[in-house]
Amino acid sequence: MAANQHQRIRRAFMGAASGCAVTFLLASCSVYPVEVNTADQLTGVWSDWSGATVEFKDDGTFTAKGLDKADVVGWGCSGFADRQHGTWSPSGTYGTVTFDGVDCEDMKLAFYGSPDSFIACFTRDVTSGGCTHEFSREKG
Repeated sequence: MAANQHQRIRRAFMGAASGCAVTFLLASCSVYPVEVNTADQLTGVWSDWSGATVEFKDDGTFTAKGLDKADVVGWGCSGFADRQHGTWSPSGTYGTVTFDGVDCEDMKLAFYGSPDSFIACFTRDVTSGGCTHEFSREKG
């Protein structure tokens, strides 16, 4: 009887440990909107996994490379190959962005993560995020 009770205690302990691990992983992978209201929170060079980069400058302009690759911005936007620059403005969990000479109306920047370490992504679907490429600030 003692061996059977020992096995039940061991299984309960293992189940609790597994549940804690799953809860921790889900909580650490959750994506939360982040408030970005000042230019210094976003200025610098940001990049995504495909090699596309965006440099957000403190004067409210940006210059990008590679946004035309792999549908980084996508969703019906056209004309990125030659003209990957424009203006931006932070305004809470979404920022406004305008591409010079590019047909891409209603494009926004979405900000997710934590206030100390967040990602930015281009999206036209502000209700669900709709991010396909996440840009992180380059260190250095």
